[in-house]
Amino acid sequence: MLNGKMKYWMGAALLLCAAPAAAQGSLQGTSLLGKPMITEPARNVGVASVALLERAAADAKADFDRNMTVDTATWYGRILFYQGYSKESAAVYTKALAKFPNSPKLLRHLAHRQFSLRQFDQSIETGLKAARLYEGKPLEREKPGPDYFRGDPDVVQYYLYYHLGAAYFAKHDFDNAAKWFGKSAEAAMFTKDLDARTANTYWEYLSLARGGQMREAQALLDSYDLTLFDVHPAGGSDTYFDGIQLFKGHRDPASFFSDKDGGRAFATADGVAASSAYSLANYYILRGEWEKAKPWLARSIAVESWGFFARIQAEADWVKLFPGEQP
Repeated sequence: MLNGKMKYWMGAALLLCAAPAAAQGSLQGTSLLGKPMITEPARNVGVASVALLERAAADAKADFDRNMTVDTATWYGRILFYQGYSKESAAVYTKALAKFPNSPKLLRHLAHRQFSLRQFDQSIETGLKAARLYEGKPLEREKPGPDYFRGDPDVVQYYLYYHLGAAYFAKHDFDNAAKWFGKSAEAAMFTKDLDARTANTYWEYLSLARGGQMREAQALLDSYDLTLFDVHPAGGSDTYFDGIQLFKGHRDPASFFSDKDGGRAFATADGVAASSAYSLANYYILRGEWEKAKPWLARSIAVESWGFFARIQAEADWVKLFPGEQP
């Protein structure tokens, strides 16, 4: 299956680096369960209005076509990704890497798109190359987008290591997953980013626990002492925070599931449903109750949006734990 997907992606890299026509959906690839992954033209994953995304994408494409640099390629690929066009975004980075083959920032973004497209081996290979290029270098922040659509000036290494952890987790290589989630947490320490600490604690805990390192997992869980107000002083929910509380024993699994829109970018109702269902699935997996985990994995997979991390990991778990079955 991976070889077929790789050929599909390699072919996509030869296409024009532009989003599909707005009137039609875009086939992005195939899920781990053999289902087509289609991005509908109106999808915006809670980031901005369709009109604003289309304006930003058109401007980014014009800048990229006029002067291909690491920064113009990075931003154009990000806007395509925000629209749900992972395949087209990967093609942008592939084209730019032909000119800038040793740009760790471009490699970091390509690795993320490969992960979203379920190309875990390629994602790891690309991400490890970027990590080698960043060895011994200070943290780098990305250049934000235009004033009317300014993206977060993310710490590149943080997300590079985070997505390496995610790719290893999807392959059930939990030792390497824990290693890279740990490095991601280190990259975020000086910035005092409590969102990042929360997300990293969640995934590093699961990596350690699923890998059988329960003492280390419990120690990490015990060290997480933030309140929801600490993480989000302005209010709102956080599915990773909620998952940590579930694993700590502070939430009742019988009343844990939620599909309420979190109200922030990428925290759509689909995202909350996939994430909270996946936390419940792991709660039961860690208790050795696979049959109780089964309906929650199925619920996480059932969301319409195919790009959420929780859905990707739920697919990988399903294939591993219930081979030959469909959710």
